[in-house]
Amino acid sequence: MKKKFVPGVLMVLLGLVIAGCGNGTKNDAGSAETNGAGAGTKTIVAATSGVSNPFSYEKDGQLTGYDVEVMKAIFKDLPEYKIEVQAIEFEGILTGLDNGRFQLGANNFSSNPERRGKYNFSLPIIENANVFVVRKDDNTLKAVEDLKGYKAVTEVGNSGATLLENYNEANPDAKAEIIYTDENFVKQFEGIEAGKYDVRIISRVSAEKAIKEHGLTNLKVVAFSTENSDPGSYILLSKSADSSLLDTVNKRIKEMYADGTLLKISQEQLGGDYLPKKELME
Repeated sequence: MKKKFVPGVLMVLLGLVIAGCGNGTKNDAGSAETNGAGAGTKTIVAATSGVSNPFSYEKDGQLTGYDVEVMKAIFKDLPEYKIEVQAIEFEGILTGLDNGRFQLGANNFSSNPERRGKYNFSLPIIENANVFVVRKDDNTLKAVEDLKGYKAVTEVGNSGATLLENYNEANPDAKAEIIYTDENFVKQFEGIEAGKYDVRIISRVSAEKAIKEHGLTNLKVVAFSTENSDPGSYILLSKSADSSLLDTVNKRIKEMYADGTLLKISQEQLGGDYLPKKELME
């Protein structure tokens, strides 16, 4: 009896030890889920170019700029999220939204029907209409319809390029010459001063800031409007992202508009108040 009984006891004890170990592992895992660093948080990956001052650029080895700081502020007090901002080639931002690599894209993005069809748009984070940048002696270019024969410089994929491409498609006998380049827009402005190009379509904030800071005294900004033009700048969201993310982003933008956070970032990064009109924030 004894010889039979002892192994049975040992088996029971061994079972208790194993069960205890199993419970311990489960408890440890539960603690890590509750108390561990980053536990229970969802990482949101945002893309920007990092070369579009003052909206997205590097300073002292860190990404900053109006759009970058706005995204950081949106998620600052949302412990359920962690924001990770990556710098990437401009064309890759939209591609990354398309394939789900990124959930957010921010790079002074304006609105157009094509983009509205492909992406979710936040509330506007800035009022920043497109303008012409031309030489001071140019008194001809006042509207899109005046672009015939102009040497228009741009990068691929931005709103200015889209506007130029749409103009040429609608006016096959009065086209502008579109010159695509990898130069940053300050170099493009210098090319306009030198007569290499005639015009660049770009946002008002970027134009005014660069002309002032780089002493481009032979350039001027010419305002224009197009049918159904939208002066806003937006954060773009992938349509494959959790739909609650758009609601969260818009809620925070409204809060930051109301409590002065957006104005503070605008003054720090853009040198003034470029916020959207209040009625656009409803």
